Amino acid sequence: MVEKIGRFHCFYVKIRGFSTEETEEILERNSEVWNLCKRSGHIGGTQAAPATIIQPLKGCAGKVTSACGPKIYEFVFDNSGILSEKCCEQLLNAGRECHDSDTNSILSEGEFSKEEREEILARHSEVWNLCKRSGHIGGTQPVPAPTVQPLTGCAGKVTSACGPKVYTFVFDKSGVLSEKCCELLLNAGRQCHDSETNSILSEGEFSAEEKKEIMKRHNQVWNLCKKNGHIDIENTVF
Repeated sequence: MVEKIGRFHCFYVKIRGFSTEETEEILERNSEVWNLCKRSGHIGGTQAAPATIIQPLKGCAGKVTSACGPKIYEFVFDNSGILSEKCCEQLLNAGRECHDSDTNSILSEGEFSKEEREEILARHSEVWNLCKRSGHIGGTQPVPAPTVQPLTGCAGKVTSACGPKVYTFVFDKSGVLSEKCCELLLNAGRQCHDSETNSILSEGEFSAEEKKEIMKRHNQVWNLCKKNGHIDIENTVF
């Protein structure tokens, strides 16, 4: 309203009938409301300022593989999942600074309540401490299998917030991909998408039937992102 009216909103102040002191205070607040609206677009605490996106530390991308990264994400953000000795080793070798950086980056990209943030940060510390103490989290330890390394140059093209969501769709057939995540996936390119999935498949124990289903969803996520620009699995017909 103030912006539409312009500086002449002062004419809405009826100074007749007020004392000199009251008139001065009214005109002072008249200028104040104008300046506050110009500076912040609102007055008071109802409008939340856009959160600053925290970028992951340089040099951290790729230190945890595309198979282990989503499992750490699931433990920290979803309070679920199993971490093998290999995944714990990668987490610890990446270092605490990279671990902190990845979690803080994801927190800055999402909308979490104060209580959720406290729980996430508690599990963030817990996964680190459990890996240091026992070398793995939950489950039996699988026999190491030959792994396919992701293509050079693919690491970091899909952010630490979007990567686990692509993983969840492909490997767990669940989740939602925003326009931003679909855009990052497509911009990374089909070769990087293929490379990431094949790398994860080589690090896990999947039956022939499971691999067939995973590759089907691997193709679906790419095609749906190209077609719709986003994915909401609850409202998607397969």
